[in-house]
Amino acid sequence: MTNRAISSFPSSPVGYVFRPTDEELVNHYLRLKMHGGYEQEVSIIAEVNVCDFEPWVLPGLSTYQSNDPECYFFCPRSYKYVNSHRANRTTAAGYWKVTGKNRIIKAKSTKEPIATKKTLVFYENRVPNGVKTDWVMHEYHPIFSFHNQRDFVLCKLKKYPDENMPTFEESESSSNVPHGFGNQNPTVRNYPLIFEEGGHTAQMASNLANNRLEEDINQLRTQLESFRGFDDGDYDLNSALQFSPGSYM
Repeated sequence: MTNRAISSFPSSPVGYVFRPTDEELVNHYLRLKMHGGYEQEVSIIAEVNVCDFEPWVLPGLSTYQSNDPECYFFCPRSYKYVNSHRANRTTAAGYWKVTGKNRIIKAKSTKEPIATKKTLVFYENRVPNGVKTDWVMHEYHPIFSFHNQRDFVLCKLKKYPDENMPTFEESESSSNVPHGFGNQNPTVRNYPLIFEEGGHTAQMASNLANNRLEEDINQLRTQLESFRGFDDGDYDLNSALQFSPGSYM
């Protein structure tokens, strides 16, 4: 990490939340960072090459520490090859993958485009055996430029609890996204169970089949109980259903 901050923000004041809008991130923080000479004004956001670290380590590198589920970084542009504009998004343990459609960020007052926002999801391991995680990052790429500008993007990192993970539309290859930000210890990975590609879908289908079977058994039991003299021991419900494994799949 380079030039972590001019000011120190060891912890946030009670009730303090740093949650700038997309326009504020771009038109204030990123613009001043690219100009240079405004380090005090933008020092609340650390300068970090995010691909030098795993996502679960990055929250500990934030300039200020709070219970906020989001943290922000200025990231120098890093390219995969010399004389190439293809971004390098690999880490030692995995890679960041662009997913969904780019969004255009516009200035509220003028409606002029000022940046594009990319959504990335972190996958552990290497292609094609990557395992998706619940770490999501937004990259803000400025549309504006000026003389002698410094080359940065602004990154917003968040870890989603599994049940709150948004659904993204893939823009590359054929994987879906998931997952969260709960562990406040940046050196320990503490995220929910992750399934291999397709495993999560199979588990959901199996649970659905079991639920449907249980509902049918309960309905049959209700019907049988409506007859006089019903004795639970006189009936074999599984035989009555003529259930065979996989019939509900």
